[in-house]
Amino acid sequence: IGGKPEKLINLPAAQQDGVLVLKRFSGGGTVVVDHDSLWTTFIGRNKVMKEVKPFPREIMQWSADVIFAPAFEKWIEQIAPSETFGAATRKSLVAPKKRGRQTLVFQGKSCGFSGGFGESLVLLPELSLNESNTELQNCPRPKFQLRENDYVLGERKMGGNAQSIVKDGWLHHTSFLWDYDAHNMQYLTLPDKRPDYRGDRPHDEFLVKLKDHYDGRSTKHEFFGHVKSSASESFELEEVTTGEVLGLMNEKFGGLQGWFDGKCRTKPVRV
Repeated sequence: IGGKPEKLINLPAAQQDGVLVLKRFSGGGTVVVDHDSLWTTFIGRNKVMKEVKPFPREIMQWSADVIFAPAFEKWIEQIAPSETFGAATRKSLVAPKKRGRQTLVFQGKSCGFSGGFGESLVLLPELSLNESNTELQNCPRPKFQLRENDYVLGERKMGGNAQSIVKDGWLHHTSFLWDYDAHNMQYLTLPDKRPDYRGDRPHDEFLVKLKDHYDGRSTKHEFFGHVKSSASESFELEEVTTGEVLGLMNEKFGGLQGWFDGKCRTKPVRV
């Protein structure tokens, strides 16, 4: 939220094309989003998610180990020969079900935690993406990993993360790159603060499209099905409709527009 547009955005290009710029309330860098961005959000309550320490790295590691690594494994199983990814692979990456599962709410392209009821999620401390896995290493598709603050395939980024942490809980959201228009990357500068593994690589050498590895025998919409499936390993899932969410917004906040104009900390930026 403290980012300066002149340091993060190619202002002349953005101004010329009339690009809408929003300053979000969470941390992290600047991202370009469009209809080919895949968005996920988790909202955790400290009293419920006691095993997830409310710090950025710990939250990212939890989401990578428990939700996204199993989701990508399931995705690969769908499109790769079944004998390549058998039971041994699943056991090495997927957290087993535990009693006291919470509620996870899904609808359309978004997913997020409700406060839920029940005990805390119990994580296995030995479960880590750093564990060697022969099957995954032999896969022709680059392995999903958490690299510094990014989700990557191999050496290239395909998911950016940001968090907002308050006294009683936290929010963790991600934009995954199913596809992107290379032209739109001109709106971004090479940031002064960037991960070590990126070095000075420009966007076209640093980013990777998920469609380049998962398209053909799959679609971007199936990504959310696999996220939902992996989440069901640890949570009871409850599906809600957009209408139900908007009804709640009307009841609690005077409508979506009223909330955006009032309490929402994400605001448009004049460039």
